[in-house]
Amino acid sequence: MANKPFKLGILGGALHSIAGYPHFVASQMDNRFRVVSGVFSTNLKVNEETASYWGVERFYNTIDEFIEKEKGKLDAVSVLLPTPLHYGVVKKLLQNGFAVICEKPLFATLEEIEKLPQEVDLNNKFLVVTYNYIAYPLLGALREKILKGEFGKIVNIHLEMPQESFFRPPKGIKEYPPKWRKKDGNIPGILLDLMSHLFSLMKFLTEKRIKKVYSIQKSFSPFGVVDEVKTIAEFTDGAVGFFWVSKTSLGNRNGLKVVVYGTKASALWIQEEPEKVYVNYDDGKKCVWDRGNVEFPPQKRKLYNRMTPGHPAGFIEAFANLYWDIAEALKSFKEGKDYRSVSPLIWTYERERENFKFLSAVVKSAKEKREVFVNG
Repeated sequence: MANKPFKLGILGGALHSIAGYPHFVASQMDNRFRVVSGVFSTNLKVNEETASYWGVERFYNTIDEFIEKEKGKLDAVSVLLPTPLHYGVVKKLLQNGFAVICEKPLFATLEEIEKLPQEVDLNNKFLVVTYNYIAYPLLGALREKILKGEFGKIVNIHLEMPQESFFRPPKGIKEYPPKWRKKDGNIPGILLDLMSHLFSLMKFLTEKRIKKVYSIQKSFSPFGVVDEVKTIAEFTDGAVGFFWVSKTSLGNRNGLKVVVYGTKASALWIQEEPEKVYVNYDDGKKCVWDRGNVEFPPQKRKLYNRMTPGHPAGFIEAFANLYWDIAEALKSFKEGKDYRSVSPLIWTYERERENFKFLSAVVKSAKEKREVFVNG
């Protein structure tokens, strides 16, 4: 029997936004959600144009009006607003009984993360954060093999996400960076925007915990914000890691790369060719994994092969994989079960709190020019 799609509202994500299209398409790709209402922009004309373009009949001019009129009518709300606005909106949605799907990062500061459970009882609420890169099929296969011990002990993790956008803005975007990205808060925007992705990938693939960090941050663009950060990390089990994010690295459209080194094997994954994982074994053997030679769990085979191997899937499909598992988690929540353990793709409040402790330590280390303990 086919799943009846959940009714989804969207806040933010207007026609010319970066986040709107991926969320709108991915949430509905497998008929797990149907977008039925929203507030897409504070610009009333753009708001109406977006609703008309997507065929959404119920749209509102303010979030307060949305909450008042849509309460009890929706299964979930996706929050795609600028990060500085997340806290107030997410809190109000949860307090009014909405299930919340929030574009990463959840909030802008560790203080906001710590304050939320003091104002909202999260035990009976649904709150997930979307980190889409972890939903690529080959990364799921890599995670499984790492956690089964096939790579031996993981001793080194290298993650990087260099981009050129502050020196060479993306084509077709009227204003880049937008005004809210030209101002850094307690945690610089580049850490919220990019470093949080690297943390999610590290956590998803290895489940390791970071003990301490040493970080350097710089500003090379004309915008006066941090746009280059390099961080060395030591994990609680003695492994080491390197995290690099940049928005001033010409030649990198989105240079996301993950390398995991173990005592038995290593693996390289590059986001711009996401259907391949390059593996090197301790006996000298090299191989390339793809969807045609990696075995996926039975419940994922159809989802991870919407089209047969050799017909590349990409960013939007990975996002759709994420929304599929969010739908499964929402189904469990509605049945009174613990939704947080449905899938490793479900990024919970607890994981985001750990992420923000890491980001805060990175900031402190760079400012004080010293090694900083993540939980110290």
